[in-house]
Amino acid sequence: MGNLQKNLEIVKTISNTIKKLKNITWILTGSTALALQGVNVPVNDIDIITDEISGRNLDESLSDYCIQKYIYSSNDKYQSYYGIYRINDVKVEIMGNFQYKLKDGNWSKENHLHEVKFYNYNNTLIPILSLEQELEEYYNTGKTNTAEKIEGFLKNNK
Repeated sequence: MGNLQKNLEIVKTISNTIKKLKNITWILTGSTALALQGVNVPVNDIDIITDEISGRNLDESLSDYCIQKYIYSSNDKYQSYYGIYRINDVKVEIMGNFQYKLKDGNWSKENHLHEVKFYNYNNTLIPILSLEQELEEYYNTGKTNTAEKIEGFLKNNK
């Protein structure tokens, strides 16, 4: 099983946990979400963006897998609630109220507030950001190599 397939099975398990919790806001992002939509990127960890409270509920539900407790963290580039989990040897990062510093010095819109679309993976609806939104996020965070891959994919698939 490839990394994408393995990660998506873990995302499916997390999604089933979320369904039991009810009223949890979450979005799959990062390399797993990009590869799921067809962008040729190495699939690494699983990144989930959410709001503060949903993140706390997820942290509690995933406590058996916790590597780093979900707490508020900030530096000169990013600020969010942040927790790390390891499920079946895959790193899962949960970021609540995630924001990054814009070039003008202001903080970005919290990522979980962006418009969401859904990808159907084996009868599990996975919330994701559009590739256009991901492109903007990657450029804004200075991750130009990945942004260029997204941009190339979008140009070749219109």
